[in-house]
Amino acid sequence: MKISILLAVPALFAACAMPQGAMKRGAGEPGGAAAQPAQQQYSVDETVDIVTDPPGAKIFVNDAFVGYAPVKADVRRTWRGDPRYQMTLDNVKIEARPVEAGQCAQSGIFGQGSVKSPPQVRFNMSSCAAAAPVRARRKK
Repeated sequence: MKISILLAVPALFAACAMPQGAMKRGAGEPGGAAAQPAQQQYSVDETVDIVTDPPGAKIFVNDAFVGYAPVKADVRRTWRGDPRYQMTLDNVKIEARPVEAGQCAQSGIFGQGSVKSPPQVRFNMSSCAAAAPVRARRKK
């Protein structure tokens, strides 16, 4: 009797270790989702103060609304590329959209070349670039 119980216990543990029908299947098995471990992503967290003159512009960081200027924005920049080779950090796109007449949208790309983003970004909302004059074509 003791021998049969001792033989039955390992059989129970072996049965529990076998994949069951309700478990997720790997990518190579039909009907199964990819059961791959999440790839670890390395990132850098930065804080940028965004100031506009005059204050109150709508501020977007990487196309996401973060508030009205002046505002402090937390930015997470992810490393991209193969770790065996040179990797680069994501750029940061900051855009200030006008809220009053006579103001112009301002934007900038920061952190290019994997350098740190500036601690403060300033936009002059009334500094609108003049449109280039259109030259009329001469008929030949």
